[in-house]
Amino acid sequence: MLITDYLKKECISVNLQSDTKEDVLKELAELQFNAYPQVDRKETLASLFEREKLLTTGIGNGVAIPHARIKSCKEISVAVGLLKKDIDFNSLDNQPVKLVFLIFFPKEQVSIQLRFLARVSRLLQHTSLHDDLFKCKSPDEILSTFKQYEAEHFH
Repeated sequence: MLITDYLKKECISVNLQSDTKEDVLKELAELQFNAYPQVDRKETLASLFEREKLLTTGIGNGVAIPHARIKSCKEISVAVGLLKKDIDFNSLDNQPVKLVFLIFFPKEQVSIQLRFLARVSRLLQHTSLHDDLFKCKSPDEILSTFKQYEAEHFH
């Protein structure tokens, strides 16, 4: 199970313009709604905002991993965004966020969600990956960087 198996180029932005957590979630979700038209917008946004109320998904070191289980979602989908300017995400380390992974999971697949989030978290423990991603200027560079790190750490 690789992140790049579920990350489409059209779901990557290196130039997110939003300046609030809610707007970032909406902006990234739009990329996924365009790539996965079967995913229900209203259900998804409600689930994302409800999840954020429970506990922040800002994991620290400038990274957030908002996620939700969605009834209308049939497969894992991932969007990645680099923010034009750092924003407050109520992160665990109280630092602003620069990089956001938005992940949708099928509602009934809790075990897959846990395994995938563990995989993402494990990969993101490498601060050198953060540094490399922060330098990316295109979706192709983001994909290439992920593929490189996955090849080094998961094969």
